[in-house]
Amino acid sequence: MCLAVTLALGGIGLSDAQAANQPDAATTAADATTLDGIQVRPQYDAQMRAIDFKRDASAIQDGVSSDSYGQFPDQNAAEAIQRVPGVSVTRDQGEGRYVVVRGLDPALNTVSVDGISIGTPESDTRSAPLDVIPAESTERLTVVKAPTPDMPGDSIGGAIQVESASAFDRKGRDLRAKLEADHQDLSGETSPKGSFNYSDIFNDTFGIALGVNYQNRDYQSDNIEVEYDEHDDVADELFPVEVQQRKYTINRERTGANLNLDWRPDADNSYFLRTLYSRFTDEETRLRAIIPLGEGDVTQTGAHSYLVEGIDPGDFGRRVRYRTKDEDALAISAGGENRRDGIVVDYRLGYTKTHEWVNDEIESRFDYDGSDDLSATVDTRRGIPRFEILDPAGDGWLRNDNYEFDRFVVSPKQVVDEEKSAEVNLDFIGDRISWKAGLKGRWRDRDVNVDERELRQGPGFSLGEWSAAAPDYRHGDIGDGVDTGAMNDYIGGHLDEYGERPKDVAANTEVSLIEDYSSTEDIMAAYLMATADFGALRVIAGARMENTQFHATGNQVDLEDEETIASISRREVSSNYTSVLPGLHLRYDAGNDWVYRGAYTETIARPSFGDISPRVKINRDDEEIETGNPELDPYQSQNLDFSLEHYINESGIFSLAVFGKRIGGYIVNTLSQDNPDFPGYEVLRPVNGGDADVYGLELNWQQQLDFLPSGWDGLLVGFSGTWLDTSFDASIDGRDQDDFKLPRASDQIYSASIGYEKNRLSARLAAVYRSEYLDTIGDDARYDIYVAPNTQFDFYMSYEFSKNWSLFLQGSNLLDEPLELYQGESANTLQNELYGRSYALGIKIKL
Repeated sequence: MCLAVTLALGGIGLSDAQAANQPDAATTAADATTLDGIQVRPQYDAQMRAIDFKRDASAIQDGVSSDSYGQFPDQNAAEAIQRVPGVSVTRDQGEGRYVVVRGLDPALNTVSVDGISIGTPESDTRSAPLDVIPAESTERLTVVKAPTPDMPGDSIGGAIQVESASAFDRKGRDLRAKLEADHQDLSGETSPKGSFNYSDIFNDTFGIALGVNYQNRDYQSDNIEVEYDEHDDVADELFPVEVQQRKYTINRERTGANLNLDWRPDADNSYFLRTLYSRFTDEETRLRAIIPLGEGDVTQTGAHSYLVEGIDPGDFGRRVRYRTKDEDALAISAGGENRRDGIVVDYRLGYTKTHEWVNDEIESRFDYDGSDDLSATVDTRRGIPRFEILDPAGDGWLRNDNYEFDRFVVSPKQVVDEEKSAEVNLDFIGDRISWKAGLKGRWRDRDVNVDERELRQGPGFSLGEWSAAAPDYRHGDIGDGVDTGAMNDYIGGHLDEYGERPKDVAANTEVSLIEDYSSTEDIMAAYLMATADFGALRVIAGARMENTQFHATGNQVDLEDEETIASISRREVSSNYTSVLPGLHLRYDAGNDWVYRGAYTETIARPSFGDISPRVKINRDDEEIETGNPELDPYQSQNLDFSLEHYINESGIFSLAVFGKRIGGYIVNTLSQDNPDFPGYEVLRPVNGGDADVYGLELNWQQQLDFLPSGWDGLLVGFSGTWLDTSFDASIDGRDQDDFKLPRASDQIYSASIGYEKNRLSARLAAVYRSEYLDTIGDDARYDIYVAPNTQFDFYMSYEFSKNWSLFLQGSNLLDEPLELYQGESANTLQNELYGRSYALGIKIKL
């Protein structure tokens, strides 16, 4: 492992005004553990900030804040927010990507950056990936679980608020820097990561905060995937008909920058500018070996043991995919707040733009050119099937020289999501009752272009021309490796020599057109709410109205048969609907640091873009149609929340919350044969189905154990648990009697941490656990796909050598937990992906 060291230069003095804001020595000694003037409490400070925001909030919410160095010990915003009660994340290549709130699909959340909604670079979903945003670009992450009427209503799961730093969040001039080396043991690679943040306040009225961060991470993952299905020669159980061994080599580069300006000329007027930019580049090479165990004659040789004979060598395949995915997000907002005679007006203009470019994706496919049939022995007694290939050519099936070119599959994609917004709010502040009203407009434009072409005509060659040494692979022997440079050189110099077969033109055209669309979505919202204080009781009541106008243009592709296109036509669709969303919030301050909350809210989630797109694919030969449904109604949810909160000193909390949601019109895909628009055809399309129910309990405890004897009083403990009970009507033919949990809803989610801060040392052990969840519903229970339970265990330790700098050590995924999926039952492992452990060593500077 390499160690990267950074130097921070410069001595910065404090102005008189800044010095006046610094705590005196007595206060410092009382508030924190000190040694020679050094305060060691980054965990304590972060916990205190998060709890203060929760206590003061009108809505029901939880959040996390950066530590005293302005840092999160996480790769990205998704991983930072997973410590919030009721929150889990779905992962991509071992990194958190999408946020799941209270077991609900990420598409049912809304994500905002500095108060403005941000789009998604994905082509067919509303889920906003938070791995695009580096953790270093954020100051605070909040999950609002029961919004008040002055908040956007499209948040059935939760409203995820990402906030960058203001100079007024800090005291005076502030300079912070971090540099680290990140080492992954699976790949043996060590990668750099660094950040720099600066803020200052001038003349007590003007603040500037800017930050830049960069990460360039090289790592690998080892994956094995299995397809299970019925086999004519096997009775009573599904057979692993195909195994795919996959080796990923990945480079992920993250760049982030933010510039925030604040002008506060007096106590009654303030103005701001917020800008945040992030770019995420994901370069990936995937080597895939295909083992066709179901293509031969199967004989059972024992309990869960089989012999497969007569496998055609041409059914063995090796495929190499290379692609660079570029995603970026830009969020700019400007506005202000003015107070006059009990009236507060605030206003904001916003602009966001997200892109995804995948311009170079190409998969090269090769088939085994063996002369004799192969056999295999298979053992399914464990989760991952064990197999041995019996090849008359010895290990020929593992050698690249024996695989001949079959085709190139070229799959470029471009997505642009752009939104402009404007809002104004008026708050009439009374002695006991305040009234607030507001208007907000959002104008969103999306353009999606998804292409795919299969090129089979051209010069033949063997995969051996791109051979490299066999890679380390923890799921067995994957055979020869592939030289990515040699592959890209060949493709760059020869791809124009390859073309479509005449019989592939129709299929290539259909695939390249059916997912393309452009759309506009205009949302106009208005609300009115009142806040009344009756002693210790605060009541917030009101309603929000949101009108949505959607228009899209796409393609209808009519196939006469697999090789003939009957017609291609443009299709335009529109929809218009209005949602009225009442809300009632109660907050009771019972004294002695006890707070009780209750809320009834109604929220919506708009259908995914893929579901309402104007796409229509007609296959006349098979009498089948696949289509979007622009007439879908939004999901509509009625929500009840109750919580009690006990605040322990300034940085501790014990809270208990119960909640329930009834989601009407839950969208499901249906297959019907009596669709009046397409008589005589079997039609697959999404429709609004029945209700989905979510009930849950959340427990949260965080506390510094400062009542313990000296030496032990630096302990900090935290625990949160979420228990969910979900159900919904999947509307699947033949499964009317089956009970379904909501996809991606884990029954249990736990997080626990124990930390220690004393003198110069700060250390923390943290674990996050989620139980299994349903991922995909199959034709029957044997084909349902589940994601297995997962435990993430991390360690973090820092040591302060002075009040200006510290060294830190971090370990991630210390249990070497894989991502595991299974089909039907846990004995049938569908996917097992290993990432290995990661370690980071670095330095932090604060001046």
